[in-house]
Amino acid sequence: MKRMLVMVLIALAMISGLFAAGSAEQKTQAQQEKTITLATGDAIGTLRNRAGEYFKAELEKHPELNLKVNHVQGAVLGTANQILDQVVEGSVHLFGNDIAWIVPYDADFQPISFGFMYRDVDHMNAYFKSSTFLDLADKVASSSGLRIIAPVPMASRMFFSVKPLNTVADFKGLKVRAPGLEMFVKSYEAYGASPTTVAWNEIFLALKTKLVEAAHGPVADVIANKWHLAAPYITRTEDMYAANAWYVNEAFWDGLSTEQRKGIEEALDATNAWSFNESKVSEQSLIDQMVAEGAVYNTSFADREKLRTQAIEAVKKLEASGKWSLGLVDRIQAIK
Repeated sequence: MKRMLVMVLIALAMISGLFAAGSAEQKTQAQQEKTITLATGDAIGTLRNRAGEYFKAELEKHPELNLKVNHVQGAVLGTANQILDQVVEGSVHLFGNDIAWIVPYDADFQPISFGFMYRDVDHMNAYFKSSTFLDLADKVASSSGLRIIAPVPMASRMFFSVKPLNTVADFKGLKVRAPGLEMFVKSYEAYGASPTTVAWNEIFLALKTKLVEAAHGPVADVIANKWHLAAPYITRTEDMYAANAWYVNEAFWDGLSTEQRKGIEEALDATNAWSFNESKVSEQSLIDQMVAEGAVYNTSFADREKLRTQAIEAVKKLEASGKWSLGLVDRIQAIK
């Protein structure tokens, strides 16, 4: 009997030791230093590039997380699409860029890029926090190995045109430069305009020669390309908001400890708050500069609600044709 008792005690001690060793091993693994390979894709000195540096500095305030950031700056890794491929394969762990790049990964992300999908910045923020968005992000992470986290609205896109835009009628037949993205083309068509595909680096010449009569973009991108010197009428329609998002390799994310993930999310939240404030401050400064160089700034578009009604009617027709899940537009519109 005593012998059996001794054997039981020995067995219990061995099991306890195994659990303790496993726990210690997990703790050591969680505390191992890891390096995050970060890309932002844009030129050094741009807002996105500076946001990457801000995130790096925020994370370095917490050495207890054992996380280091290798920020690969500029466009050395290729285009945004090519960098996303590198995130999926795992050679890049984190990528900060426009939210529109998530669209090809699931059809239900397509309405993000459609004009007037969001009433205002608060509505867009509410969408990012909703189950409609978060459930879709989980689905894409599971199917593709690419997780989208911490999206944030940035500056509003504005129209730069060769003639004033004051009413819905002014959009009728307007030749608007369009990127090679279907939702942008369909949005401009919904406004009554005639979209024309022009490469980004050819927009100034296209406006100057009136191949197109208007182009659409955030002022921070526009001023570097001098659109306002060829198309001096700036119109704030608040129809589309540029938004930044952070894309992370799902396997890398899963391999982090709970504390490390929380630390990254907090650093991204701080970076997003800084970026949003910077975008608003720089936007007004850049508009003032454009006006000083001869541009005319229309701060609000009187027929905005009419244009918005046309856009929502058009996007619902796209939905009915099977572009994405039925009822998605109404679910987004209903978010408060």
